[in-house]
This record gives sequence, structure tokens and C-alpha cells, in this order.
Amino acid sequence: MKAAKWRDLSEDELTQKARDLSEEIFNLRFQLAMGVAKNPSRIGQARRDLARAYTIQRERGGAPLVVAPPVPAPAPKKAAAKAKAEKPAKGTKTPKASKASKAAVKKKTAKG
Repeated sequence: MKAAKWRDLSEDELTQKARDLSEEIFNLRFQLAMGVAKNPSRIGQARRDLARAYTIQRERGGAPLVVAPPVPAPAPKKAAAKAKAEKPAKGTKTPKASKASKAAVKKKTAKG
């Protein structure tokens, strides 16, 4: 849809179109991930249309309605972070002592 047609829409219609487009983008992303999207280029068209809707809302003086703001991830617990820092990850090798240090340990135990 051209920008002129977007400008002819009322504020409520524009907000509803923006919601519909954001929902469509959400569904298209799932379809792309699953590999069943019939028209993969549609996601680009929907994103451009959503940007047009937001631009026109901003031109009219209103802030565009963001459908789903990102939710911040919860902070990790301190105890869990300490435990992970102290333990080496599975499958990692610990550093081995050098031959010189092994020889020094053998001399000390033989003398003692």
C-alpha cells in the first residue's frame, strides 16, 4: 500500500493495521523458521508497511504504538554464578604439571 493510502486512514484504523502487521511478521518469522513459508519475501514487505504506519503515526504527532516491548531478562543469582565460575565445564581438561615440577616433587618425596 502506498503512503498516500496510509495517510487517508484514521488513527484507529492505522493502529489496527500496525497491530495486524506486527502479528503477521511474528507468524511469518515462525513459518520461516519451520521452513513452511509460502512467500518468504512477504516478511520484508510487512516490515516496510509497519515502518510506514509508525512513520505516519509519528507525523501526526502521536507516538507509535509498540505492540510488544522487549522484556528484560532476569539477573542471574549470585550463588549460581559463583558455582559456575569455580567448576570447570564438562569436557574441559585441567592443565597438567610440567616435567620439571614433577621431577621436583619426586626429589622432595625421595629425600623425605
